[in-house]
Amino acid sequence: MSIAVRSAGVLVAAAALLAMAWASTAPLPVHTNGDAIVRVSLGARPERIETCRTQSNEELAKVAPQMRQRVVCEGVTARYRLEVRRDGQPLLSQVVRGGGLRHDRPLYVSRELRVPPGTASFAVHITRIDTVASESDSAALADPDDAGTRPAADDATGQPGLIPGRSGREVEERRRRREEAIPPELDLELSTPLAPGEVLLISYDQRTRRLVARRGLGGA
Repeated sequence: MSIAVRSAGVLVAAAALLAMAWASTAPLPVHTNGDAIVRVSLGARPERIETCRTQSNEELAKVAPQMRQRVVCEGVTARYRLEVRRDGQPLLSQVVRGGGLRHDRPLYVSRELRVPPGTASFAVHITRIDTVASESDSAALADPDDAGTRPAADDATGQPGLIPGRSGREVEERRRRREEAIPPELDLELSTPLAPGEVLLISYDQRTRRLVARRGLGGA
């Protein structure tokens, strides 16, 4: 390789290092256009949509005794529509659901909406799109023989035994998950002034199971 080529390579490398050093110390421009921000940041557990059926004795006989349950359920989590309006005009409308490949994890929303400063009315609505089974439907699926007295082993009639009380516990577990999930409908309406750079934060309070709002500075 000639001396000229090597020299050119050294010069190019030196120029690249100088450019990187300048870029790391050069001031970054901050664009402020005087807008206020509506920040929607929430996480919640969606309801589960289940299809339940009662297994026959023949189906139960094929399952290990400790795995037997009269009612089996399969399903996915519900979808929800999130809408945000300012003075009646739509700012956001999107469908949200649980995370993960199977959407079986809590749902998370993080959006920033720029709005003109000043006093305005804001409305946030979250509505469940899908239909879930009612509690009465779930209770109706409980095993009528599951009163806590049925033996866990097969009885003299050859009927497959069930773990006592299991069906009732399954129904109770589904009810508990539903109570912890985000309600089918959530609404928040407020009128508030927003200064340039101020943030209106919309979030979900898991304890009270409602939408809440608070104002703060842009870095909050």
